Amino acid sequence: MRYYLINSDSEEVIFDISETKKIGFGHYQYVLQSENYQKTIQIKKLAGKFYLSEDKKSWRKINSLELDTDLAHKSQAYKVYRGFKPSGLFSGDAGTLVTQMPGKVVKILCKVGDKVAAGETLLILEAMKMENEIKSSIEGVIKSINVEEGQALDSGQLMIEIEA
Repeated sequence: MRYYLINSDSEEVIFDISETKKIGFGHYQYVLQSENYQKTIQIKKLAGKFYLSEDKKSWRKINSLELDTDLAHKSQAYKVYRGFKPSGLFSGDAGTLVTQMPGKVVKILCKVGDKVAAGETLLILEAMKMENEIKSSIEGVIKSINVEEGQALDSGQLMIEIEA
């Protein structure tokens, strides 16, 4: 599953969790990978607090602001988006869905003229061997679909336009 972490300065961290394994009660191992690295981390919950280790020897407390939506790391606070990053989040038009990285269109789940709700999945895009749900960030009507199933896309390509 792809995760997007974005801070208030629009800086983002993008990674996939490629493997999750339960090690014991409240103790999990995750394999994180991006285009540039792969890292294995361990997270455990003790007395209602969460701790993280990269070497299984030293552990540091991690803070969570709101489960599944916010994350605090050192002095930075990040918004967490699981599986998709809303279009037009910090720049551009909220009614445009643009590829964030190269990929292949697996399935289109809408057609021109369809009414869509915010958060509704509009297409499935395969990138880095992971299927990602591309969702609408606004409520509106599909104005245009600029891709086809099976089409390979470059980063920054306009896929769908939504009229609010």
